[in-house]
Amino acid sequence: MLGMTEHNSSESLWPYLLFLPAEQEARDEFVRSVLSSRVARSVLSRFDTDGPVMQKDLVEQLPHSNKSVLSYLATLRKFGLIATGSTIQQGKRVVYHELTKNGWGLARFYFEGLPSDVEELTAFLLEDYLTRLATLYRDQGIPESTLFEIFARMRAKAILDGSNRYSTPTFTLFGAAAFNTKIECTELPGIGGIASCDSPTRTSGGPTVDLALALANEGYEISLVSSVGNDMDGWNIITNLIQGNVDVAHIVVEDAKRTNESIIIDEGKKGLRTLVSVSPTTSLSITSPEQVPWNIVETSKAVYIGEIFVEVAAAIAAHAKVTRIPTVYRCSIPYWKEFGLDGLKPVLSQVETLMISNRGWNFLRQNVSPRPVSSLRTVTDASLIIRQSRNKYRLSRVGEKDQLFSFDAVAPDITSRFTASILIKLAERVDISDAIEYAIKIENE
Repeated sequence: MLGMTEHNSSESLWPYLLFLPAEQEARDEFVRSVLSSRVARSVLSRFDTDGPVMQKDLVEQLPHSNKSVLSYLATLRKFGLIATGSTIQQGKRVVYHELTKNGWGLARFYFEGLPSDVEELTAFLLEDYLTRLATLYRDQGIPESTLFEIFARMRAKAILDGSNRYSTPTFTLFGAAAFNTKIECTELPGIGGIASCDSPTRTSGGPTVDLALALANEGYEISLVSSVGNDMDGWNIITNLIQGNVDVAHIVVEDAKRTNESIIIDEGKKGLRTLVSVSPTTSLSITSPEQVPWNIVETSKAVYIGEIFVEVAAAIAAHAKVTRIPTVYRCSIPYWKEFGLDGLKPVLSQVETLMISNRGWNFLRQNVSPRPVSSLRTVTDASLIIRQSRNKYRLSRVGEKDQLFSFDAVAPDITSRFTASILIKLAERVDISDAIEYAIKIENE
């Protein structure tokens, strides 16, 4: 049974949890004899401290008859709320009582204020409650996973009430959110083979989510615009972002879709392989300009556009251009592959800065043109920041000679830390060449 104490409408509520017998007759008796007893508070409040309570102390010190106290102790023992034993004290055998776990929770129900062991108490009550509910679901043929999705959703909603809301964030980010499963393998087996790999780890991620957390970690106010499914993975992503001080008020939770999932296989020196789950039921990103918080965009010092539908990205980029807000666009390989330069022109023609990863650069060279920059210049005059190789960045600006930046690589491709540094410097109106030098320095520290 879940209940709340409330004395008046203005007083805060105190949640508590009581487990009652399953049978109706026993439940009625529990309410009458345990909860409604006039000695309940006196007896149970004596179990405030750890360890056993001596029966003789209860009888001698409580303002009730011996018969009433002993009768109530017998009732508590009947319902499994206390355990009774005996020991020798000063040469005499004495009777003592200890609370069981269920009795421990009940005793704290009678406290005037929150108990000192509130963390331990709530952990026990929650674990016990979820265990009992999972058993009920199983008995009724309901998937237990449904219960834990409800728990993840409600946990996120509870945290959401106290999350940050930024009316004028420093940066507004648009992109996809995903829940990643990463597996580290020395090598992959052939077809029909088997290989030994490390245990998989599951975390929220994606370039835009990682970037939001990196910027927030530097102390900037970040608003992330994305979408997730109404499932456990989606709410876990929201929870992680809230705990990272990111404003999630503009994340759309789609009831009819599932959160984007990906499997990342790390083959060590050979690099990463990423498998992305995409289907009509996958929540990829916001789907309409109506979901864009335009007032937030207008007050931002810089805007980042990641994995987002082309028509929405084009509208954001055009609006940012008109309002003279620096805009960085990072196009992922699936978008290069699906739309090509002509399909992406509405976005590419509007953005101020285009970031191209090493994987993206190699894809363009192999599938678009051996000279990708020349092809890109037919659709965009944006500044191009290209991870040309493992240890080299290339900056291409219209009307200027390309610049190359060599460094000792820590990571094989563009990191969230590098992108965060670029955004920070662009927001400060630093020249993009100086911004790249700064970002390389920060990335390699």
